[in-house]
Amino acid sequence: MTASALEFYVPGASWLHRLDPRVKLFAALLAGVVTFFWVNLPLLALALVLVHVVLLAAGYPGERLATAWRTISLLLILIVIVWPLFDHTGDVILRLGPVEITDNGLLRGVANALRIAAINFLFVLWIGTTDARDLIRGFVRLGLPFRWGMALTIALRFIPTYAGTWATITDAQQARGLVLEGWWMKRARQMLPILVAALVSALRTSEQLAMTLESRGFGATRTRTVLRDIEMRAVDWIVLITAVALAALLIWQTLFRGLGQALFALYA
Repeated sequence: MTASALEFYVPGASWLHRLDPRVKLFAALLAGVVTFFWVNLPLLALALVLVHVVLLAAGYPGERLATAWRTISLLLILIVIVWPLFDHTGDVILRLGPVEITDNGLLRGVANALRIAAINFLFVLWIGTTDARDLIRGFVRLGLPFRWGMALTIALRFIPTYAGTWATITDAQQARGLVLEGWWMKRARQMLPILVAALVSALRTSEQLAMTLESRGFGATRTRTVLRDIEMRAVDWIVLITAVALAALLIWQTLFRGLGQALFALYA
């Protein structure tokens, strides 16, 4: 998998792309908080579907969504497998020696996997429709120093780049005869050539990035000008107020009325 296939941001001119980055950030955080408290399978599945509908309606490519699914699929499978080993509520459906798997434990594992997936795609909804310049300006307008905002944005952008580099180096090493098998300590030792090559690549990339920033005068002065600043428009305020009101209602329903606290029933 190449680094370009793992890039989050996709340029566009949709209503979601045009939203203020601060509004998208707060909306994603609020939705993530609401989703975090839910264990209801239908609600979590609905939240996940709604995020996909919004992304597709904004013109986000389906192949990028498929790539994101492939990236987190192993983690989701592990959650579904491991969670029932520690959650023994409900009726036993499988017993293998000292290991018991219950129906509620298995369903709660699925619910947690759906929650992680929904929060992951909320992150994609924010960063996948906001370019680096607007990300930095959004953080700065929220009060973050420009240097910190620049560092945070670079870190967010280079996560998929380094993931793609790791995948490329792994494929190249395996094509040269590297075998990754055996128990985890053996596999860890076998991955040392991949780790060394990945670190060398990361150091080279860091050096090139530092030279690029220096050549553009980054940090030369405390006074900065911008070609195009971000401003809250009427539609941004409407979306923000709507998101806050809806999140407050859902959180109140969740904490005091039991919304989403049962696996299948809407209210506990």
